[in-house]
Amino acid sequence: MANETKTVLITGATDGVGKQTAMQLAKTGYHIVMMVRSKQRAEQTIAEISAATGNKQIEYILVDLSSLAQVRKAAAEFLDKYPTLDILINNAGLIVPDRQITADGFEQSFEVNHLSHFLLTHLLHDRLKASPQGRIVNLSSEGHRMAKFDPQNFNAEKSYSSLGQYCFTKLCNIYFTNELAERLRGTNVTANAVHPGVVRSSFAGTMDKGWLKPLFAISRLFMISPEQGAATSVYAATDPGLSKVTARYFKNSKENKPSALSQNQANQKLLWDYSMDKCGLKS
Repeated sequence: MANETKTVLITGATDGVGKQTAMQLAKTGYHIVMMVRSKQRAEQTIAEISAATGNKQIEYILVDLSSLAQVRKAAAEFLDKYPTLDILINNAGLIVPDRQITADGFEQSFEVNHLSHFLLTHLLHDRLKASPQGRIVNLSSEGHRMAKFDPQNFNAEKSYSSLGQYCFTKLCNIYFTNELAERLRGTNVTANAVHPGVVRSSFAGTMDKGWLKPLFAISRLFMISPEQGAATSVYAATDPGLSKVTARYFKNSKENKPSALSQNQANQKLLWDYSMDKCGLKS
């Protein structure tokens, strides 16, 4: 297999876009490591992908992204087991109908969609730097265009809207990508953000509640398949022409201009400093 020595780590790879991203990369011979929450679903996914692709180099590490302690444990397990990491795809994400606070004290979607991936990336970036050409792909969303940035409301302390908080976390994904790319300049690691599209998946199904139900019903008419949704992630992770391209936002496998707010460097730095502090990382 052409890419058998290349290792890719994907979070949230047992369903939807993440699963299809793993499937498409497995077809071309990548060594796939999935970070997932369910042992049963991981084993089912591995069996399905292996049967479809013939790739037997598919493994998993268990992690609950709503726990920073579990992220640290999962990262340590990865570093212990795997000597190389070429591509990190921060794919997992959720939208939460009601405000929930994790055991770590953060609003759940903020921790899962942003903080945990922030921490995971930091814990693994030395391994990525050791790759001939490391790539980090962060899944954002066109929803970032509807986001507001309020440093006093990161954890929905003042007000909570499930869609509003989700859009805010997708804005965070772009801020993180841009600041990370800047700090990685001069290395062989790139960082880019992607919008997978509005995908028919169990993730989309979490919107099928309350006042979001009419919006969800309309949006179903425009949804694409998980296979189509994975295409931009695969493009950003593997296209040879992107080996030096960093701090960009991709949609439909093409570079796309993100919102003006997402390019605010003061907000970007503020979020970075906040995340470093809350994750217990040193500058």
